[in-house]
This record gives sequence, structure tokens and C-alpha cells, in this order.
Amino acid sequence: MLSDRQVLNQALDVVNNNFMALLSTVDREGIPHARWMGSSTAAEGLHRLYTLSGKRTRKVEQIRDNPEVCWVFTSEGHGDVVTLYGRARIMTSPSVAQAVWDRLLEHAHRYVMGALSENEEAEYVTIETIIHRIELLCPRRKMYVPRSVTLEPT
Repeated sequence: MLSDRQVLNQALDVVNNNFMALLSTVDREGIPHARWMGSSTAAEGLHRLYTLSGKRTRKVEQIRDNPEVCWVFTSEGHGDVVTLYGRARIMTSPSVAQAVWDRLLEHAHRYVMGALSENEEAEYVTIETIIHRIELLCPRRKMYVPRSVTLEPT
């Protein structure tokens, strides 16, 4: 059985090496929606996760209505699956958006450039997710029941 520290380290490794993830939100009717997003962690590890989005997208509207979100990352070959549960908020600061943009371009260049440059007139916001629970599933280690770690608020 992995310790909490081992779970956190393995999850951080998966997230930092696989910048594309599924972000799930829930609409007003309670229907879940998932979409691929480029993401970036913060300096403190997995306590915060960032992405960019057009200001007028469905995901932004859904987060404003219900900020509870879920992110799913997987390692190459799906040997490790990391699920992050958290509360998202929309940030409009240009300096934060620029920092996230720079980090995303560095690691997820093709996807980010295609997704965000389609409409150069669009206004972008940063979505910050404050992570409160991490689950790690490791089929490659025959760990088929997720190991969950709850994070203390920072």
C-alpha cells in the first residue's frame, strides 16, 4: 500500500509530465461535460491547477454556476490515472493569464496554439482549481482500487 506521500509524489509526476487532461464540469441541468484541456500546476505542487479558456465558453458558465470540478490525467500507456477534485474559480488578471499561457505553450504547444489562437479577438480567462482531493489508480502495479488523499487547504 502506498503512503500518502508516495501517492502525492506519483500524482505530481503524472500531472507534470502529462499536461493534457480531461476537465469535467456540470451544467445547470446536472449533466456532466468533459473536455480536453492543457493545464499547469503551481509552484506548490498539486494544491492548485491552472488552465486558460475563452471568456464566453460553456465551461466558464458552468464553473460560475457550480465551481466543483474534476480533472483526470493519465500517464503514457495509462499505467497511472490521477483524478483531482477541486473548486474552480475564474480569474481575469492579465498577468496570471500570461504566466499560465507561457507555461502551457512550453509544454502543450500544439494543442494550446490551435485551441486558443482560432479567434484572436476572444478574451481569455484563467481557470484556477484549488485541489482538495487526489485519487491515484495504478493498473500497472495491479492497484485497481483508487488510493485517495485529502489535501489541507493552503
